[in-house]
Amino acid sequence: MKYMIVRSIAILFFVLGIKSLTEEISTNNYFRLINDVHRYYHTSCVIFVQSDNYDLKTTTLVHTLSRELSRQRVMIMIITFSNLMSKYNDYQKNIRLPLFVILLDTEETMYEFAKITKGIKPIFFPIWLVVFLQHLGNPLKHYCMHPANNIFNVDVSTQMLVLCYNRPILVEWYAIRDNYTRTFDLATWSPDRGLILRTQENLYARRSDMFGDVVRVAVVNNSPLVSLKNGTMDGFFGSLLIELSKVMNFTIKILDPVDSFGSWDPQNGWSGAIGKLVNNEADIGIAAFTLTNDRLNDVDFTIPLIRTQYRLYLHEPITPYVQWFWYFKVFSAGVWGTLIMIIMIASILLTVIKAKGFSMDIISDNYIKVWGIYCQQGLPEFPIKSSMRLAFFSIYASSVIILSTYFASLISYLALNTAKLPFSTLEGYVEDGTYKLLVLQNSAEYDIPLYTKDPLLLKMYESREDEEYLPFNLSEGFKKICERMDLAFYTTEVFKNYMSIYIQCELVYINTGRIDNNAITLKKGSPYTGFINYHLRRFQLNGVINKLQNKNPSKIPMKGGIGNFMVDITDVTPILTIVIGSMVLSSFVLIIEKVYYSFKTPNSKNNESITKFTYNLNVRKKLRKELKLQEFYNKSIDY
Repeated sequence: MKYMIVRSIAILFFVLGIKSLTEEISTNNYFRLINDVHRYYHTSCVIFVQSDNYDLKTTTLVHTLSRELSRQRVMIMIITFSNLMSKYNDYQKNIRLPLFVILLDTEETMYEFAKITKGIKPIFFPIWLVVFLQHLGNPLKHYCMHPANNIFNVDVSTQMLVLCYNRPILVEWYAIRDNYTRTFDLATWSPDRGLILRTQENLYARRSDMFGDVVRVAVVNNSPLVSLKNGTMDGFFGSLLIELSKVMNFTIKILDPVDSFGSWDPQNGWSGAIGKLVNNEADIGIAAFTLTNDRLNDVDFTIPLIRTQYRLYLHEPITPYVQWFWYFKVFSAGVWGTLIMIIMIASILLTVIKAKGFSMDIISDNYIKVWGIYCQQGLPEFPIKSSMRLAFFSIYASSVIILSTYFASLISYLALNTAKLPFSTLEGYVEDGTYKLLVLQNSAEYDIPLYTKDPLLLKMYESREDEEYLPFNLSEGFKKICERMDLAFYTTEVFKNYMSIYIQCELVYINTGRIDNNAITLKKGSPYTGFINYHLRRFQLNGVINKLQNKNPSKIPMKGGIGNFMVDITDVTPILTIVIGSMVLSSFVLIIEKVYYSFKTPNSKNNESITKFTYNLNVRKKLRKELKLQEFYNKSIDY
């Protein structure tokens, strides 16, 4: 009974107090306001954050609002400032875009919230709705109407809406880095009409102006696509940063160039430009940084700006490597076997059609004719029979198809094997094992074992040259390639094309099938990442990116590469060998025939002379005999 009396008195005091608390904005109106903001931002839940020293009035208001929102099937949570401090990181990992509602009525509560915001990072993770509640004398009116300093520690990406007492305007609070809170009137709100936006621009368009804020830029010395000339950046990435500084109105401060992109060392941490960002010595890194999972854990990247291929570049061998079986590799063994069977069967069928039987002489004759057709030779005479004509026409048609396929495949095969190497794939390189691998020191390629589980890449990395011999920059790497024939440089097509005019030797390459994405880097959790990405996408749509790429071309044709198809003497060596060998063999056979006939001709002449002499001798004997007989008959007879 005593408990019921105390409870009734407490409720009576609350009703009297809540009337003054919400003299101009009722509890129902606060509910509508929170619900409208929740729907506008599509937040996943509403989290009320109140002071650790909360009073009964504020607590009752929070529970009343929670009940009303729950009826609308909105997920609700009530926490204190200390809970927010301890569980903020967990909320960031597990909750998608929550709406934090902060109800401030006294100066003590405001400073308590301000103290908490100093320790939570990043503050732009949720949506904030800060409501200055009606209170006797409105002691916080000066702070909410004219926020001189950055009391709530907001940054340029913070989405914090502030309702200042009964003012019907929702104001965005954000700050650059000058410790000055900037405001933007986002919308008007009334219980009857709800939330009415005063602009259709998105967050990034509304806050593009950085008011000349200084951005510290880390540049990699002798890196491709960016250069320093008299303190001014040039190249694709340098020109791109200058364009960003114009549209976002920030000032570029170029730091002393570093020697490398950056790699991870367990003892010393990150080195190079990545180390500058991690150690908060720079705000942005300008170079063709490779996106890797290992780097993404410690720095932010913009959207990919360049997509290129990884290749293995090697010095073109001085001794040509002849592929003796190129012309047979065009078809598989099964295709060659099938072709031989077709020729043999066609010869037999032609014999059967012509002779109505089986004759070895006719088979050999037809075999030579069929081979001649497949070698693009004509027939000595076209057959008269229709069946023979149809058979030869079918053989001609099949020969045209087979020869067309063969020559098309041969050209493609030669084009893919222009590099005079004993291998043409990454697998072949690994199996060969005679070439040492070069990668840039303190680069993404140097950290291959840290971010990949590809067994082929790891096997390739095992052939890496000793660390003291690895190059620090591209020019040094390609110089080493030209000096030694047993080195392979693992880098990207864009980097190689950038250095083409400085390379003093002919190179060949093999494609690795790996893709590299290059982008600009920023500090981890940088509030500028979203804004830079917004403007980079606009640059892609309106052609600024293409214009800068055309102004700073990097695609220079490569001499001696797989991409430039050129057949030289070594490519046709097998064919020339066959032709020359055939000529030598024919000459040898001709000499044998000449020698044979030279020995055979004198013997035939001797036999002919003997025969002729014998004939003449017999004729003379016959004539003598006839003369003797004639003399006998002509002789007179005396009796």
